[in-house]
Amino acid sequence: MPTGRLLLILGAATLLVVAGIVESVLAWGVLGFDALLLAAFGVDLWRASRFRLRAEREWPSLLSQSADSEVAVRVYGSGQGRTLRIQLRDVLHPALSNAPRRTRLVLSAETPEVTWRYRIIPRRRGEALAGALMARVEGPWRLARHQRQLLAPESRRVYPQVRWEGKVGHLLLLAHRRSLGSHPQRLQGLGTEPYALREYLPGDPLNRIQWKASARHGRLVSREDTWERGARLLVLLDCARSMSGMAETSWSEQAVQRSKLDHALAAALALVRVAAARGDRVTLAAFSDRVERTVRVHGGQKSLQAAYTSIYDLGARRVEPAFDVAAEVAVGLESRRSTVVLFTSVVDLAAAELLRRSVLRLERLHRPILINLQDPELVALAEDAPRSTEEAFAQSAALEILLSGRRLATRLRHAGVRVVSTSADRLALEALEAYLAMFGGVGRQSGRRAA
Repeated sequence: MPTGRLLLILGAATLLVVAGIVESVLAWGVLGFDALLLAAFGVDLWRASRFRLRAEREWPSLLSQSADSEVAVRVYGSGQGRTLRIQLRDVLHPALSNAPRRTRLVLSAETPEVTWRYRIIPRRRGEALAGALMARVEGPWRLARHQRQLLAPESRRVYPQVRWEGKVGHLLLLAHRRSLGSHPQRLQGLGTEPYALREYLPGDPLNRIQWKASARHGRLVSREDTWERGARLLVLLDCARSMSGMAETSWSEQAVQRSKLDHALAAALALVRVAAARGDRVTLAAFSDRVERTVRVHGGQKSLQAAYTSIYDLGARRVEPAFDVAAEVAVGLESRRSTVVLFTSVVDLAAAELLRRSVLRLERLHRPILINLQDPELVALAEDAPRSTEEAFAQSAALEILLSGRRLATRLRHAGVRVVSTSADRLALEALEAYLAMFGGVGRQSGRRAA
């Protein structure tokens, strides 16, 4: 393709063509000059095509949604001692970047290798195609550019959020250290798992007396309890219509918007990591109007990696959630009493009633925790002052939905169900604290606001 220098020369020659209308000899000179210029263009293009280039693209070890990552592209040239001016264009999938990346490089005999680094913030989870790396090499006379493909397209995986900061990161660090046996965890309250028997001491609770052992030994014997280990956790993740909405209300060109499912999936996986580090038997089931995927985590790094790989591309379906199906699945997956954490977002009155019946059914056998992710658009609609009749009706509907959620949370709490209603930025922390509070650990029951 022609360069700017060639087009500028051709433009100047065009002015001479105008003068050639008066003087025919000058016109023939212009035509000869154009022919010579086109020949020079062809030679320069051929010489640019003779320059040998190769490239390597280095990706970070892990690409996760909304995490700042650096990509390195190394370009190696062989210009036989000449200086090469190159334009690079890296075509990226919209899930990886909002626009292709471009740069200009110069290779010479002194610097035959140049590294181009740029940063990306993956925008969506799932399989993303990193397009071809294209290069335009200028000829020695800078009249032509030869375009070629240096790297073929390749597929990359974008995982849910993996790295956490603040309290969530601290809890994950504690869980990791505990799994290595190098960090004791301070527990509060009374344990629930039998540990040993000892002689009764004055002041011991009567409900801890082991009457059968006391009858055998002829004296009172008390039961020592410790903290429950190797518990069972079942995570139910709603992947239906309500989880497809965006979780942030603010928007900018640089911001990476995440859906409610993105936040819920990241929080669920953080919960799985903590529970697996405790030695719990963990099962994660995703559902919509059917069971989407089921993953069991048996502990260990490989099992956690397999869980991430199995559900990293999980998407929301535009269907109504079948909470009754999820309750049946929970009973089928775990027949023993387990902790069931249900991630959802209550935005529909009919779905709220079905959710209530399903959670109460779970409560007969398991210990359910309902994690409700607040809908930011619904909250904003209920709080903003209406400016028209239509907005007033919309606000009335939003308030009715929020009130229904509060009534749902109150009724479930009276039935002994833990309910946490929170925003996206606190979802992971609230879920971890609610789960750890079940065992009297470092977490605390929070999120007392009604769903």
